[in-house]
Order: sequence, then structure tokens, then C-alpha cells
Amino acid sequence: MRSIKLSAGALQQGVAQRSLSQKLWPQKLWCQALLIQCLSLLLIASIAPGVINSVFAFELRSVGLRLDSVWFWLIPHAFLVSLMARAALMPVWWRWIHLVFPVAVVVMLQVDLPAIVYLAGFVVTLTLYWSVHNTRVPFYPSFPATWRAMHQILDQHAGEQPLRVLDIGSGLGDVSLFLSRQRTQDQIDGIEIAPLPWLVSKVRSIFSHSRTQFTLGDYRQSDFAQLDVVFAYLSPAVMPDVWQKVHQEMRPGSLFVSSEFPVPGLTAGRIIYPSNSSPALYVYSL
Repeated sequence: MRSIKLSAGALQQGVAQRSLSQKLWPQKLWCQALLIQCLSLLLIASIAPGVINSVFAFELRSVGLRLDSVWFWLIPHAFLVSLMARAALMPVWWRWIHLVFPVAVVVMLQVDLPAIVYLAGFVVTLTLYWSVHNTRVPFYPSFPATWRAMHQILDQHAGEQPLRVLDIGSGLGDVSLFLSRQRTQDQIDGIEIAPLPWLVSKVRSIFSHSRTQFTLGDYRQSDFAQLDVVFAYLSPAVMPDVWQKVHQEMRPGSLFVSSEFPVPGLTAGRIIYPSNSSPALYVYSL
């Protein structure tokens, strides 16, 4: 009986410790990234004086290593933050950002570019990856083979019957504009949350005189109830949420098509491989 009480107490203590760690560790990815960079810099700064003044410093300098060079400490810092991001279970693309970002900062400082270049780069990046930290969906351009495969899917699904199709995360509008040209009887629209891709797609639709409507916003605020086909090229992180919305709102007989990323735990009705160099299409029938 005493052992059971001790086990229960240990379990409660473990749960309390986990909840405390969850409260201390930030939930937003950009906050995690900033914290990891700071922790790595503090660790590097704490061990650097000891290495520089150690008995091995002479041997390190004799083989051409400059202990006072920023590059000597930048490389272990870049790999350290990448490992810490992996340990924190951050998405893969965040790990690459951790690895490349410190190196890019030092290179840019040494090149000494005008400040306007950094401002322009910041504005372009902000408008292109507007809310990727929140939506967990980076910018993925689609492939022409994917456009043609989607055209065949629509033809097989409805023939000459008109369809209402929505491309969620429509990016530059490639898929929607192509399908609108091929199937003039359909209403094919796109929704994009990042301002720059949305603006490009909007301008393209105006100059091409397309009936496609591109909306700036979050697909989670859209109504899927009247749609016949939803196409998505998003990311693995959001597929469970996307499927939940599709399953709850779309009518029986409609289609959900995901490029490259399947719905976890669900077998697609069809898997189409448009080409050797383009991602697979996972087709789900409601």
C-alpha cells in the first residue's frame, strides 16, 4: 500500500514538473527559436575564454585555427542550435533556419551592404512568409505536372459538369489559373494568407482576364459546404486540422486532393504520381 502511494506521489510530481516545463517553454515557434539562439550564444560565450586560455590553444593555433575568429565559434554555434531545435521537436525547416541564419548574419556583416538592402529583404520575406510561424505552412510552389494531373482529376470526377473548386494556400495562383483556362465551366478560386503571393496572383488574374477570384485570408475562415473539390499544398503539420474541416463541412461525393502530404492515419482513395520530379497527389472522396 505504501509503495502504491509512493508511486502515485511520484506520478503527480512528474505531471507537475511536465506542466511547469510546458509553462516555462514558449509555445510559439519564433519564441522557441529566439530562446534557442540565446541559450547557444550564452553557452558558447561561457566556454570560449576557457578554450582560448587552455593548454591546447597553442596546438590549435599551430594547425591554423584562429581562436579569436568569429568563424571558429560560429560553426559550433550553428550546429548546436540545430541540435537544440531537433531536441525541442521543432519542424525540420526551422532546424535548417537555425543552421543557416547565424552564418548568413556574419556573411552579411562582412559584406557590409547598405541598410536599404536589408530593409527590402525584410519586407519581401515578411510579405512572402506572412504568418508561417502561426499557420506552420511555408511557401511551396507547385509543378506544371501537378496542374495537369489536377485537370485530369476534375475531368474524371465531373466531366463537363460545372464544379466549384477552392485552392487553399493558393500561392502565386498557378493551379487555379491553369484550371480556369482548361475548364471554363468551373468556378475555381484561391485563398492565400501571405500578402505578396496573393497580390501576385490577383494581378495575374486581372491581366489574364480570368474569372478566378483570389482572396487574402485564412482558409479556416472559409465555408467548404458548397464546394465540390478542395485542393491543398500545405504542410504535414496542418493536415489533421485540414481534414477535420473538410470532413465536417464538405458534402458527400466531393473530393479533397492534397499534394505531397497525406492525411495522417487515413488511406487515400487514390494516389496519383504526376511525374518523377513532382510530389504525389492524395485523393480523398467524401
